[in-house]
Amino acid sequence: TKWIGMANEDIPNVLSALTDLTRFQTIADRTQQSMLNFIFLGRAMTRGFTRHEAFQDDDGAPLIDTRAQLTFDGNSQGGIMGGALTAVSPDIRRAVLGVPGMNYSTLLNRSADFPPFEQVLNAAYPDKLDQQIAFGLIQMLWDRGEANGYAQHMTDRPLPRTPSHKVLMHVAFGDHQVAPVAAEVEARTIGARIHWPAVRPGRLPDKVPYWGIAPIRSYPYKGSALVIWDSGAPVPPLTNTPPTEGTDPHSHPRSNPDARRQKAVFLSTGRIIDVCGGGPC
Repeated sequence: TKWIGMANEDIPNVLSALTDLTRFQTIADRTQQSMLNFIFLGRAMTRGFTRHEAFQDDDGAPLIDTRAQLTFDGNSQGGIMGGALTAVSPDIRRAVLGVPGMNYSTLLNRSADFPPFEQVLNAAYPDKLDQQIAFGLIQMLWDRGEANGYAQHMTDRPLPRTPSHKVLMHVAFGDHQVAPVAAEVEARTIGARIHWPAVRPGRLPDKVPYWGIAPIRSYPYKGSALVIWDSGAPVPPLTNTPPTEGTDPHSHPRSNPDARRQKAVFLSTGRIIDVCGGGPC
């Protein structure tokens, strides 16, 4: 709204203010605050809301089953930030991270969502090398407020006064918005195993597909897992650029009935079942 009626000579000043990366710590601070808010929301759902009549039936019985464990299911930004939330939560024991990743300094250039923001960034930092240096520097601040800084504690090395966690990652092959390569790094970091075969033969240009991620040997599986959902999107580029061809599969996993069934079983029981008939999903 501030663009309306603005004099042309003022626009560069506004662009400079918007892209002043020296103030970037406020982003990490706010995402930390959001994680704290979610922790309190979870506590309220399991311990507080049921005491209020708005969350009770006519007989005063709670409408929320407080005997059930608190779980988390987030997609996209919810999948990225959900990894950090899972690591710091004292209550969440199982989490589904839909189309997730970590390390925004890697994700930005590889996301189809970034070009509009990049235009603003280009005005203040026209040199692409300067941008990469800036991304690397601000990532050290961003680690405070996204999964990249918490992944090592997300599953079996929990932070003090938090439980161990199990995580199910659902990745969309060829995702235009969240680069699957960042989800692979996250899976290796948290010790997740991968559903195998992950994709059909010939779908990946890698010499060793999903290097360093061990396959799930048998089902039901009780650990953390990575499942690739392939709806036929083109193979993503190997360069530091976003996919642009074909239909964006970003929302396909959460829309798939089999994926929803797998999530539901995992969140309620902690078991990961094979919903893909022994083949790729």
